[in-house]
This record gives sequence, structure tokens and C-alpha cells, in this order.
Amino acid sequence: MPAPPADNAKKFCVPKPEATDAQLQNNLDYACSHGIDCRPIQAGGVCVEPATVRSRAAFAMNSYFKSKLGVDSACDFSGTGQVTTVDPSYGNCRYV
Repeated sequence: MPAPPADNAKKFCVPKPEATDAQLQNNLDYACSHGIDCRPIQAGGVCVEPATVRSRAAFAMNSYFKSKLGVDSACDFSGTGQVTTVDPSYGNCRYV
């Protein structure tokens, strides 16, 4: 019998609305320094726009979360992240 689909495939990690730019910059720096491929949110990347800390942090936070197999605690980011089932992908920028 095949294994059921993993629930974490439908979960994403995004910043909480009240998270500040300073907190999000810390999250961005943390994720990008812990093995996450942050090229999509750098100049020329498919997720570079909108060029806001919130947008770039959302991509990095979700990438980190997915690298930890979607374990909810990997989205905490000192209380500034939240798990959602709403896919934040847009245009050519895909959150996987």
C-alpha cells in the first residue's frame, strides 16, 4: 500500500503580520546562512520582486521550513513565523 501524501507538502511558513522588518531581516540572514539557496531572492532571481524585506524573508523562511521537512517548530523564528496552508507563490516565484 502506498504511503499517504505528506501533510507538510501543503504547509508553508510565512512571517506573522506583526513581525518587524528588523526581525525579518534576522530571519532572512539566519535562513540564508544555514544552507538555504537564496539565489531566487537575490538580484536577477525569480523571486526578487517585490524587493521588500518581508517578501524576501517569506521565501527564505519557507525554504528553511521545507528543508526541515515542514516540522512546525522550524517555522517559529523566535515567534515571528506562522504555518499556513495558503500557497504564497506568485508569478514565476514558486514556494516549494
